[in-house]
Amino acid sequence: MIIYLYGPDSYRRQEKFNEIISSYKKKNENFSLYYFDLGEDGGFGKLADFLKEQSLFGGSKMAVVSGSDLLEKSEQKNYIKLLKSNLETQGITILISESGKPTKDFNFLIKEPVIFQEFKNLEGADLQRFILREAKKRIIVIDGESREFLGRIYKDNNWGLVTELDKLSLLDEKNINKKIIEKHLHAFLPLQFFGAINELRGGNMAERLAALEEFLSRSQEPAMIFNMIAVSPYASPAWKQKMADYDVAIKSGKLEYEEVLTNMTIE
Repeated sequence: MIIYLYGPDSYRRQEKFNEIISSYKKKNENFSLYYFDLGEDGGFGKLADFLKEQSLFGGSKMAVVSGSDLLEKSEQKNYIKLLKSNLETQGITILISESGKPTKDFNFLIKEPVIFQEFKNLEGADLQRFILREAKKRIIVIDGESREFLGRIYKDNNWGLVTELDKLSLLDEKNINKKIIEKHLHAFLPLQFFGAINELRGGNMAERLAALEEFLSRSQEPAMIFNMIAVSPYASPAWKQKMADYDVAIKSGKLEYEEVLTNMTIE
């Protein structure tokens, strides 16, 4: 049996991954869990030997497999054969979690009898529901304007989003509005963050380059920097359109966030 989780939303994918393992442990008293990194020397051989041995013994076991993208071509073909030969094996489950969509050769992983689930980056109403759900877990209430604001800042970054919700849950105020979030961001981000944002948006080239260097030296996420600039309430319509065009280029894979920030500083 194979369970295949895939897609760029690593937060929800990891959440499902943990849920599956926890469920198996509860249902099977003698459950055993094994990890195989195919990117390591001999990783594929260890997995192949493990699966072969399990056909001779009983019990409930799970093999968590990673690193398939690092396999050599010859090993990749053997890996495909190995997976196909274990599609309906009883007593052992192969659990795979990957960020990308399967290539043509691995399309069988998104067909029955494989149990598969895709985790796309959330947008619109789906993202709003996710924020509501995570806020409820932390016993805080976030109004619609604040959810929209957080969704833009932490676009395609649910790890950053839930970390922000964790911080907000520590506040005395449990009914969160945009004013509270903005005040909170000012408190937790580096002191010069918002000044540097303004410099990136409108300073001369030397100031913009210095601001970008400061951000990157502090390990600020490029995606967050871009989204903070893009959602500025003081931005002109022309600037907002420019950010929208950049956003399309990023989504289509033509540009990375780092490239966009660099372009902005030298224009």
